[in-house]
Amino acid sequence: MSDSKVYYASNLDIHGLKFVGHIRYTIGASLNKFITSLFSGPKPKGFMIDLRETKTIDSTNLGLLARIANLMKECGGPRVTLVSTNEDINNLLFSICFDEVFDIVDEAGHAMSDSRELGLQVNTGPAMAETILDAHRTLMAIGDDNRARFQDVVELIEQKLAKPKQATG
Repeated sequence: MSDSKVYYASNLDIHGLKFVGHIRYTIGASLNKFITSLFSGPKPKGFMIDLRETKTIDSTNLGLLARIANLMKECGGPRVTLVSTNEDINNLLFSICFDEVFDIVDEAGHAMSDSRELGLQVNTGPAMAETILDAHRTLMAIGDDNRARFQDVVELIEQKLAKPKQATG
C-alpha cells in the first residue's frame, strides 16, 4: 500500500492539490499526466498546493510543482500558493528557490473542501524516467544554484535514456 496520497479539489476554476505522506518519484508520471490534463482545459484562475500533511517530498515531485507554477505563469494566472507548516519542508522549498516562483505561506485562506483522492498509479519504465528528467530540468531552470545542484542528475538520466536508443539505432 502506498503512503503517497494526493487529493484534488476545484471551485470556480481555482484548483488545489493536497499532498499527504511521503511523496515519491514513483507517482510522478501519473501526477504529470493529471497536470497535463488539467491545464489542457479551461485556464485556472488560481492554484493552491497544500503541503501541511507532507512528510517528505522528493525532487521529482518538486519539479512537478515547479511545472505547475510555470504553466500558471504561461496562462497569465497568479502565482501558485504553497501552504506548508513543516520546518524541514520549508527549508527545502527555500533552499531550491521556490520563494522566487511561488507564494509560500503557513496557512491556507480556505480549506480544500470536496476533495477527492487522485489514486495515482505507481509507474516504472520510460514514462517514469522521462518525467524524472523533465522535472529536474524544470528545477534547474529556476536558477543557477539549482542548475549546479541538479545537473549531474539530469546528465545521468539522459545517459540512461540514450543507451537503449543507441542499442536499437
